[in-house]
Amino acid sequence: MKKLILISFAFFIIVALLVSLDYFEKESQVTVKVSMEGSFFRDTEFIQKREGQLKLKLSSKEAFMSDDGKLMDMRYLTILFPEKEFTVKSKRGLYYPESGDLFLTDGIEGFLKDYKVYGSEAYWSAKDKTLYSEKPLKIVSNRFSIEGNSGKANADLIELKKGVVAIVYSKK
Repeated sequence: MKKLILISFAFFIIVALLVSLDYFEKESQVTVKVSMEGSFFRDTEFIQKREGQLKLKLSSKEAFMSDDGKLMDMRYLTILFPEKEFTVKSKRGLYYPESGDLFLTDGIEGFLKDYKVYGSEAYWSAKDKTLYSEKPLKIVSNRFSIEGNSGKANADLIELKKGVVAIVYSKK
């Protein structure tokens, strides 16, 4: 009888110990949540990939995330569109992480193989994959210079509007 009580007591202790260990393991799992809202970042980089291919790379020397986390105020940013080998630089930009939209201001320069694009203000719509501007734009290459008071650009077409002036240089 004493053996049966001793075995029952040992069995009860082992079961209690296993239940306690399982409980403590569940309780000891720490969940870490990092809140980026209201944070300041240096040398940030955002990468957008689709099906393993790099579609867009956005880097910035300085970035400040708004308190609600819906807006990043960025300084000295560079956007690379590797498919078209197109790079855009701006001194300032407002990036909306949820939509991927970007509002560029101050000293915008775009570089594509044979030409450069200059502007003072532009809006990138991630949904349309189009860059819009209601401010003057200028496109310069070795063979031409075109200026317009507004315009838009996507992967296939750059369209300038309102007061367009073009200068074409002849080959010699």
